[in-house]
Formats: sequence, structure tokens, C-alpha cells
Amino acid sequence: MRFNFYIVVFLLLSNLALAQKSDDNEDPYETRNYFMVGGNYLSDNVYLGRKDSNAISYVSPYMGYHFKNGLFAKALASWIPGKKRFDLFTLEAGYEHNFGEHINVGAEVDKYFYNKNSTSVRSNSTGGLSLYGQYSNDWVEPQLNIDLNANKKSMDYVTGLGLDHNFSMVDNTLNITPTIVMNLGTQNYYDEYFNSKLGKADKTYKTRKVVSDANKFKPLDYEFSVKATYRVTKWLFTLTPTYALPVNPATVVLPKRTVQEKLTNSFYLELDICHR
Repeated sequence: MRFNFYIVVFLLLSNLALAQKSDDNEDPYETRNYFMVGGNYLSDNVYLGRKDSNAISYVSPYMGYHFKNGLFAKALASWIPGKKRFDLFTLEAGYEHNFGEHINVGAEVDKYFYNKNSTSVRSNSTGGLSLYGQYSNDWVEPQLNIDLNANKKSMDYVTGLGLDHNFSMVDNTLNITPTIVMNLGTQNYYDEYFNSKLGKADKTYKTRKVVSDANKFKPLDYEFSVKATYRVTKWLFTLTPTYALPVNPATVVLPKRTVQEKLTNSFYLELDICHR
């Protein structure tokens, strides 16, 4: 019932946006140099449908700079309110470019600095390279993401295949983008996550393979989201509710038993407020 409720909301928002569709949704700041400062709230740190047993909420102030040629750089500090500590510092740099009216491509490099006490499923990730592209048109817009992620002792490969469409309204200041994405990839990050938890619980524990077939490239989750962006003067407000359905539960080999991962669907929110 809960899943059906979110699907209904997803479709209603899409139809509302369709009824007020505009042909021009360009952000004037995309072709300007500007300094950005803002804050981001994430209700739960879910990655490829996986999450820690306890919800991890992030409040992340950030600052960065965007060049009109498409280059950008950004730094974030992610604070966990419940634990009163910074869990993650992130440095980002990238480039975006449009080829004509239909092809949009970009690349981004990230560097992660996790707190040694972090319980995030990605707490052993150290950085990543992402390549992405989208074909824009008046109907459904396909998108492709290819990620190469570095962990402390391994590498992961992730591909996202998505469909979305942007609907503009209120003189092109409000944009609503329903999106469906299927993520496929390897799970070496998840293997290192379990090893870290076991090592913290037992100091005599020796690292070994915990997640069976962690190197196997397979579908990991399906994500449904509706991104709403509102521009007013120099402010940009973005709200993105997401519903993630993980698939292909992992087999986890623990010291005294072998269990199959219990997958649960996740609904989480991301709110971003940016001044440019």
C-alpha cells in the first residue's frame, strides 16, 4: 500500500506539471560566473538502495564556484545532528557542456573524507569519477551515468540508466522533473562496510570476503523521484523526494553464520537551498 501511495503521488505531480508545461526552462546562471553558498539536508543516507540499520541524516553547509564555461568546484561538510559530529567532508570538481540543443554531458571528480566512526554504507569510499550524459527532447529524456568509485581496498563500477522529463511553469522559475533510474554495479564498498563493522565489534577479527559475489555487476535498485526546483532572484530551492527499491539481496558470510541480506524499500528527502 505504501509503495502504491508514492506511485500515485509521483503520477499526480507529473500530470500537474504536464498541464502547465513551458518550452523554455533555462537557468540564466548556467551561462554566468558565480560564487555559491548554501545548505543541504538529507533525511537518510541511502546508497543504491542500501543503508545502515540506523537512519543517518546529514545537514551539509557548502560553498563553491561555477564558471560560465561549465567548470565548477564545491566543498561540503556533512553534520549528523543526532550524533553531533561531522561524518563526512567532500570535495567536488567537474565540467558540464551542451552539444547543440539536445546533448548534455558532464564529468565530476569527488574526494571523500569520512569520520573514522562513520556507520555509512559508503564509509570506506575514498573518491570517485562520474561521467554522465542526457539527450534532451520534448518527450522522455534518456540519461546515462557511469561511475568509477575507489574504496580503501577495492574499486566499484556503477551504471545508472534513467528516464526523466522536465516541466517548467510560473514563468520558468519552477521546474518539476519526475525521474526513474535503474542502478547496476558491483558491491565491494558493501563488503568493506561489513568488514569494518565486524572489526569494530571484535578487535581480533581478520579481514576477509564477507559479501559473496561483491565483484559481480548486477542490478542493485530502482529509484523513483520527483525533483522540484524553484528560482527566485539569487536563491535556488530544490526538493527531491525519492523512493528506492533495492533488488538482488547479497549473501553475507559472517564468522558463525551465513545470512541473506534483508532488503527494505526506502523513502527519503533531500532539500537544498543555494544563494548565487
